[in-house]
Amino acid sequence: MENRKNTILLTVIAVATLLVAVVGATFAYFTAQGGNTVQQNVTVTSGRTTNGSFVTYGQISISANQDNFAQGKPDLTDSATGVVTYSSNEQDASDFCYNVTLNIASNNFEYTTAPTNTPELIFTAEKKAAGTTAEPDFDGEDSTFTGGTTLINALDITTTQTDVQIPTTAGGNDYKHVLSAGVSETVYDYWRFTVTFDNLDSDQNANTEKNFTATIDFAQTPCA
Repeated sequence: MENRKNTILLTVIAVATLLVAVVGATFAYFTAQGGNTVQQNVTVTSGRTTNGSFVTYGQISISANQDNFAQGKPDLTDSATGVVTYSSNEQDASDFCYNVTLNIASNNFEYTTAPTNTPELIFTAEKKAAGTTAEPDFDGEDSTFTGGTTLINALDITTTQTDVQIPTTAGGNDYKHVLSAGVSETVYDYWRFTVTFDNLDSDQNANTEKNFTATIDFAQTPCA
């Protein structure tokens, strides 16, 4: 009798374990965390797993006041960085596609040089397409970002209130960035985003106590 009870108990445990494994291998999930804005997408298909993730470090904030911005003072600048990671499975080479956007939360800067409307608040976006299976030598610090390609160069956003989507080439119209990984490879794209309030040789007092804030949004998009 005791042996029979043990057999039944072991059978129940085995069935429960099998059910958990099947459920875990069948469904995809999405997680998002605050703080440094970590987002992860995981897709599971027929036992072949691929994984794409985004990490952004910081947000961009510019605040001009009488202490930090006056004639003879350096330009005001702030930046954020990001990493996109994609890992293929053990059976197939595959692609991971995504979009990148500067999400402007607030901006009340204005032109002070009318009627010429000289740009005063400018945006630059750089991307380093690493495409390597090595662990990234990048910890999110601006000083560790090197060798990037400028995709948006000193774009005038002085009075811009709308978001800015970043193309794949400078001046281009394609906004779908692609990471291609071979079988069992992990590849990376590194990013740096910079906003600068330019100290012109003119009266810019109208922009005293003005503020700009923005975040960086990475979003997966279909490759097809």
